Amino acid sequence: MVYADKTDLAAYLAVEVTALPADADRLLARASEHVDYKTLGKIDTSNWDHLDAAKKATCAQVESWMQQGETSAFRGTVESYTIGKVGMRYAQGAGGETKTAPRAEQALMLAGLLYRGAALK
Repeated sequence: MVYADKTDLAAYLAVEVTALPADADRLLARASEHVDYKTLGKIDTSNWDHLDAAKKATCAQVESWMQQGETSAFRGTVESYTIGKVGMRYAQGAGGETKTAPRAEQALMLAGLLYRGAALK
């Protein structure tokens, strides 16, 4: 599911739709896939708060890609790790998980979509 369209993105960026990149629809679709990945598919499409957070996160992710490039990643593959006192070293270069834009993370976190802990009873 694509959570935002070009009109939403233009409003988020405070620009005219004509100022958006030619591949805005593709970026919105990819950003929506990233939002689904980050939330483990927990977005309830009948919940307006979830849909609003997903729309904001999708637009924020596209904004980040427009500024920094779509292929930006925050880490490479694991090069080595240690169990005692847990350590992990990542390889340099391409690969790794796509970086989530801070504003996208914030929107999802505030809607409770990034919490992965156990439910309290």
